[in-house]
Amino acid sequence: MTDPNPNRIGGLGWTRRTGGALTAGERRRLLGEVVRGQGSYLAGRIKLALGRAPAGAANLSAEALEPPDSKLARAAEEACREQPPELIGHGYRTWMFGAGLGALDGAAPDPELFYAACLLHDYGIATAVVGEDFTLRSAARLEACGREADADRGSIELAADAITVHTTPGISVEHDGALGFYVQAGAMFDLAGLRAADLSRAYREQVIAAHPRDGVTAAVVRMIRAEARANPTGRFGLLRRCGLATVVRLGPLRPR
Repeated sequence: MTDPNPNRIGGLGWTRRTGGALTAGERRRLLGEVVRGQGSYLAGRIKLALGRAPAGAANLSAEALEPPDSKLARAAEEACREQPPELIGHGYRTWMFGAGLGALDGAAPDPELFYAACLLHDYGIATAVVGEDFTLRSAARLEACGREADADRGSIELAADAITVHTTPGISVEHDGALGFYVQAGAMFDLAGLRAADLSRAYREQVIAAHPRDGVTAAVVRMIRAEARANPTGRFGLLRRCGLATVVRLGPLRPR
């Protein structure tokens, strides 16, 4: 599989060039993806209510996950601790839920890059900046970790791209790479319960026991609103108008 095009909507090159601002045509395109995603979300909530986990889910254990033992992983962990507590826990849960979904799908991303990207994917959202999509600051913090760890620059660019693309509706493994796709999948599993039926109740409980969710819903809703106000033409501006904050408030995972 070839590397994702960094100049696609949400890619690292696109986000750097535009600051995250969408054109009218890009907004229409993403709005269509949001509408398509709503059907999948509703179907998933029905599956969760009925307790229908897919074959193979029972064989996955969150307790079996081990963080990578590398300089980059340790640098990302140190940077992760700079965030508010709600984002620290969300980063680790994104990694654990995303890793589980990747294993279930048979499309697991690079473990080291995925770990670092998950821990730092929302780093920039703690403080909204007018005219700058928050994922740029998240990506910049990961790139600093890469320099500290003397990591391969090309690999770090892929992880940074995964961070900037993770807020784009409608991404896929084929078009956007496993890194970005499973950062988004893990984050939306945690915040909104998207695909929550695809991992067993035991797996979910193991993740939440390791990294409790206390207070994450209210904190993230505040951050979504602040980012949307600061950058109304960005992806979170669009997603807030489409009900992202409401979907997060209605997420099925507990505690909130």
